[in-house]
Amino acid sequence: MHIAYDVPDWTKGFYQDQAPVRKCARPWRMAHEKKSDVAVLLCHGYTGYPGELIRPGIDLYDAGFDCYAIRYPGHGTSQRDFLKSDRRDWLGTAEAAYEDLQGRYRNVYLAGHSMGGIITVILAARHPQVKRIALIAPALEMIALQSRWKRIQLAFSQLCFPDAVRVPWKRDPAYHFLYEGDPDDDAYLGAEYWQYMFVRKVWQLNALAKQARSLLPSVKADALSLSGGLDAAVCERSSVMVEQKPLGVNKHIHLPNATHLIPYDKDQASQDAGMRAIVDWFTR
Repeated sequence: MHIAYDVPDWTKGFYQDQAPVRKCARPWRMAHEKKSDVAVLLCHGYTGYPGELIRPGIDLYDAGFDCYAIRYPGHGTSQRDFLKSDRRDWLGTAEAAYEDLQGRYRNVYLAGHSMGGIITVILAARHPQVKRIALIAPALEMIALQSRWKRIQLAFSQLCFPDAVRVPWKRDPAYHFLYEGDPDDDAYLGAEYWQYMFVRKVWQLNALAKQARSLLPSVKADALSLSGGLDAAVCERSSVMVEQKPLGVNKHIHLPNATHLIPYDKDQASQDAGMRAIVDWFTR
């Protein structure tokens, strides 16, 4: 695996984390000795981290692309950092990374998982020179916020709920990761992030999703979107919306046995099919 961690600090000008970045959460690159003409910028999801996108990085690198994975402020460090960061920091970091790569490569393609998918949509709308994007379970419409009533409830909840509300979470050993990390990464990140619902941050996520939905019809890039039949977080309609956008050549692939976590899905066949689809989309 040709991975390196000497990437530019794209978080400059945005929230600066106080806690150390976990090894698994370091932004990374997989770049060929002879620079490729095309770079792929990979954007992780809400409370996620760059290590989750190692598998698409490996496959795209092997297909000839230079790959870069960003880390948003507040992610992969601590709950305190997460609560101090917001959507402007997350989106701004992605924008800075894109602009840096766009200045160094002939073309930059975008790939994003979950919240990274909606950030990808926003970037593609802002930068019409982007030719191709791949969206992995893009969080354009979330199951928990599918109805107007649920969104109204969230709006009121963020005004009166504490910053973090504990929710059930336990590690699932069926998921296997490819990143180089600390032995207790999963337990640490679970305790800092995944054992809690961050009501105000979900509201920020919803605002990003709303922005992406409004911009989707203006996205000129050819778009591939993947959905999972066992996804408990994002509606399949998110990918249908992408396929139906009026501009570009667009495709939706539904993976019936996939969860929300397609880049490292515990169903290996779904993971392989999803990654193969992304490589085929970017190399066609």
